[in-house]
Amino acid sequence: TRHLWYWALIATPLVLAGIAMAGYAVSAGELQARMITSGWVLLAIIIAFQIAMRGVVVAGRQAAWRQAESRRLKQREEALANAAADTGGEGAPVLPDDPDIDVVTVSQQTRGLLRAASAVLLVLLLWGTWSGLIPALGIFNDIVLWSSVTTTASGQVVGAITLGHVLLSVVLLGLTFFAARNLPGFLEVVVLHRFDIDAGTRYAYVTITRYGILAIGLLFAFSHIGADWSKLQWIIAALGVGLGFGLQEIVANFVSGIIILFERPVRVGDLITIGDTVGTVSRIKIRAITITDPDNFEVLVPNKAFITGTVKNWSLTSQITRLVIKVGVAYGSDVARAQQIMLDVAEANEQVLETPAPIVLFLGFGDSSLDLELRVFVGRIDHRLSTVNNLHLAIDKAFREAGIEIPFPQRDVHLHGLAPDESNKADPTDASESGTVTGSKYSK
Repeated sequence: TRHLWYWALIATPLVLAGIAMAGYAVSAGELQARMITSGWVLLAIIIAFQIAMRGVVVAGRQAAWRQAESRRLKQREEALANAAADTGGEGAPVLPDDPDIDVVTVSQQTRGLLRAASAVLLVLLLWGTWSGLIPALGIFNDIVLWSSVTTTASGQVVGAITLGHVLLSVVLLGLTFFAARNLPGFLEVVVLHRFDIDAGTRYAYVTITRYGILAIGLLFAFSHIGADWSKLQWIIAALGVGLGFGLQEIVANFVSGIIILFERPVRVGDLITIGDTVGTVSRIKIRAITITDPDNFEVLVPNKAFITGTVKNWSLTSQITRLVIKVGVAYGSDVARAQQIMLDVAEANEQVLETPAPIVLFLGFGDSSLDLELRVFVGRIDHRLSTVNNLHLAIDKAFREAGIEIPFPQRDVHLHGLAPDESNKADPTDASESGTVTGSKYSK
């Protein structure tokens, strides 16, 4: 390739000189001017492409560094939470604050987009430079395929749809689908990460951008072949009637997906409860939202359910949530002391927030216990289970040291069908084995 360019650069001025010597000096001058212009265009495209590629590389490295830093902070928080727990238990549901983007894939998409954009721009600029000397290519505009009637204020205008219009429409369609596939990745790496925007908002912007590119590209592509809105509105109306009967749910889910992207009642990374499903939102698509539950199963929920149903979002505006620890103490216990012990345990826990402050309430007199309730707040969703575990262990240990009893349920057992002397000799263990006794303490 290098040798080809070398000989081409040597032969070009010789050829132009030969054309001028043959008596076509004006043509040689025109060719020379356009070649110089083409050279400057090519040089400008190469410089702009290399600058853009450098920006993509830097942005990709910055994104990778941010993700590595986020993972280190998350691992440090998990290590501190595990160290604070006295014993292991079931892990808390995973709640990613900022889901990682695939830096490699997005960078490849961005580079492909830049190459394609540079090639298209180069072709358009060269076409504008040389189109005046290549009238033969105008033959595509002479091949009429069909006519298009457009209604204007002055009346109906008949326009010809040529092969050139069709080819241009095909090119626009190709560019539209290519841009819709790769441009969101470019926005993710180069633009959106420069602003203080959470992952859910970035995902919404990227998705809306993809839909907008598709809509605008299709509109321009079809307008070049005469398919304007005045002709499509009747087809769309007919399709609307058919969709209303046959594809009502699909259309409802699509519209609901658009509403979710704009209104954003749920975002990628939110922990939600919808129906019997509890999990983290991992993807928002046109038809359904993917939820990853604590068992790492992926559940697909139609978008319509999020608009028409009840959704509990644990982290929409804040991750601060309340925990309720219910404890019963035996009758005769010092309730005030038990309350103070529970309050001290809550205040000693590092994951319990100081504001709102913990509180212990004496709620009532139960069948076999005095019912107390500890209410605390934690700052993160993934701290809930570990905090409950730690509080349970600490309260049990503190009550044992203070001599406060957590009672068993009490049951009254009545024995029927026995003589008075046999009833007095009856062994409660025998009654328990026969299924009569349901508690662990007995009274006759």
